[in-house]
Amino acid sequence: MNAARLLLDTLRFRGGPPAERLAEAWEHVEGAGLHRLVEFEGCSIWLYRRLRQLGVLDRVDPELADWVSDKAREETARNLLIEAEAESLATTFRELGTPAVFLKGVARRLTVDRYPLADARVTNDVDVLVPLDQARDVWRELRRRGYERTNPAAGPRPEHHHLPTLSGWRRVGVEVHTTNAPDVAPAEAWQRHYVAGADVERAGVRYRVPPATELFWSGTAHGLLHPEIAFLLVLFFDAAVIWASGAPVDWAQIVRRLEAKEIIDRAAAGAWLGAAADLAGVEPPAPLAGLVTRYDLERELGLRLAVLRRVRPSGVLRKALAWWTSERARAGA
Repeated sequence: MNAARLLLDTLRFRGGPPAERLAEAWEHVEGAGLHRLVEFEGCSIWLYRRLRQLGVLDRVDPELADWVSDKAREETARNLLIEAEAESLATTFRELGTPAVFLKGVARRLTVDRYPLADARVTNDVDVLVPLDQARDVWRELRRRGYERTNPAAGPRPEHHHLPTLSGWRRVGVEVHTTNAPDVAPAEAWQRHYVAGADVERAGVRYRVPPATELFWSGTAHGLLHPEIAFLLVLFFDAAVIWASGAPVDWAQIVRRLEAKEIIDRAAAGAWLGAAADLAGVEPPAPLAGLVTRYDLERELGLRLAVLRRVRPSGVLRKALAWWTSERARAGA
């Protein structure tokens, strides 16, 4: 089994070869350059968890095993800071009497019991949606409590969908949102995420999180926000983990948003959803028929690995490889 296929089969949420076959393959796979691909794709925690589940972490290529273990620990430590910041914010919002819903990565981490492995990805900041008429007051209160702007030199952006990013003593970015996307009205965003959402409790602290439909949609829309890096495993993860969980998603609503061009590039969206379905190990539901197209994840991972085995990744190479992959996907190559 080639390394790219082995990585994909190992990370896939459902289906794939039996664990015994995967474990044996990992004992014999050529590790050269593979850690570069794992870093490029952003899947170190995810792979670390799967290798431990398979019981082969101590039998794979030592360089790869050491690297993925160190990287996973580093990223997990960062995630713990994110969780601590979210807990602090939830307490603050309760004190202020401000309703709020946690979005994206934090929401996935808070709902790992519903979406298995949803926390197996690094989260970079805390995104929280509050009512439009309270957002500015909340932002100012956080400033009063010691939060600082992460980019004080940046000018005002009155039409932006979140207020200027803040950070407290943990140095974790906090984005106070008035909507989840520039083209979605604040009232509609609040209805979708908060009103239709659910409460979860962690260590005695209560949080509001979006429903599965919104987590799936935000993963898709956010993943395609930057076309040059859209087709990476770490971005497919956000939708695939919801898809694979079997949680009820309003597929008719997803179709309506695609047809309304909430995601402008329909060709890219179709290929992206095809890749997410492949990674989830599911067949797209009937409502998505005709919208989802096949995307050969194994082939693309193999091409990236071939390059990364020969060339040490740099910022320029990362952008070039990601852009090339995205263009091929959009063209149906």
